[in-house]
Amino acid sequence: MILTEKPVQSVSVVVYTGFMTEPGNFDPNAFAKWLYDGLRETIAYRLKQTFNRERILTELQAKIPNQNQVVHFALRQIFEKNGFHFEEIKQGDAKFFVIRKRIRPVAKPSEVRRAILVPGFGDTPASWIPLQGLLWRDLSRHFDEIILVDFPGYNGFLSHHAMVPSMKVLLGLVKTVCEANPPTVLMGHSLGGWLVAKVAQELDRPVDHLVVLAPSGLTPDELERRSFGDFIINNQHLPVEELLDLIMHEPKNLKKVVNDDIKRFYSRPEVRAFVESVKPSDFIDHTAPIRAKKITAIWGENDQFVPSHWIRHWVECYGEWMNAYLMKETGHIPQLERPVVLASVLRNALFGGASDDKDIGSSGWIRIHERKRSYEPAAPSFKGSRALPEHAGADANQG
Repeated sequence: MILTEKPVQSVSVVVYTGFMTEPGNFDPNAFAKWLYDGLRETIAYRLKQTFNRERILTELQAKIPNQNQVVHFALRQIFEKNGFHFEEIKQGDAKFFVIRKRIRPVAKPSEVRRAILVPGFGDTPASWIPLQGLLWRDLSRHFDEIILVDFPGYNGFLSHHAMVPSMKVLLGLVKTVCEANPPTVLMGHSLGGWLVAKVAQELDRPVDHLVVLAPSGLTPDELERRSFGDFIINNQHLPVEELLDLIMHEPKNLKKVVNDDIKRFYSRPEVRAFVESVKPSDFIDHTAPIRAKKITAIWGENDQFVPSHWIRHWVECYGEWMNAYLMKETGHIPQLERPVVLASVLRNALFGGASDDKDIGSSGWIRIHERKRSYEPAAPSFKGSRALPEHAGADANQG
């Protein structure tokens, strides 16, 4: 294509030779068509650049690294509108959230009745929303303040942050929270159960009630301890369906809820680094007392991730001070799998029974062990208790 430039007075006009019907004759229709087509292509190109889906997604992903963060952005608004306050605290280079709801003012800080929840490995405080709703009447009646802890790099509000690679840092964080906010009830799930039990062994002030749900950290023997770490690492590459089969009793019912977040979390190389960071001294010392006046252990009877038979070891070590419950047809995530049943168990364990005339979840659990007495801090050397019968269900009390 040849372009010619011809001065017209003081303006230069660029004319495409295709506009000439014959030498020296200008075709205005051809020029108009060329101008229209050119403008259309230019506008289309600019619109494509402006509204290009891939480019927009790329830019959004740079600001919002994962879909989980978008969901939790919305959930944070819900938490805050319901009276929760997000407090940022730091432990070394890591940032954590203490998510706090003050139910009623108390004259003296030392008199605050407080419940603290520490979620499990990779979990989010948002997964406990159904349980909070089911128990809110009881919680608001018995406690002045509720606190949830959120870890960086997990599937919670700090999912876009780097994961803490050290068990030591997590233990230090939970201990810091508990010392600054002495709990009446201290509860943890899975790794959270491990953390709260270990910290309860070290607190100066005993907690009234320690609740652990499918806690890791207290294994029957050294072989199972090593096997548990290998189990997590070896299953990092499982397809999501197979991983969920290990974690949940009926994963099909919850596949849309958990999506692929669990798989994405467990596939990360930081998980291996964290597992390898755990030292023998980080485990719960079964020869030392847990400084809690009462202990409750709750397990899903179909839990394959943190094996349900570990509850026997808890009762063997701490049976004089603890109640033990098994939830029927439940895997490792009871707060999502069977929140109504879990609410029933907690209502029984924390408040001595159902708050309503009909306890609709009571058919979904059994109590396999009942405590004999409360822990006494002045007691002499701790030797534990081997109170579990030969067959766990032999003298089980129906819930």
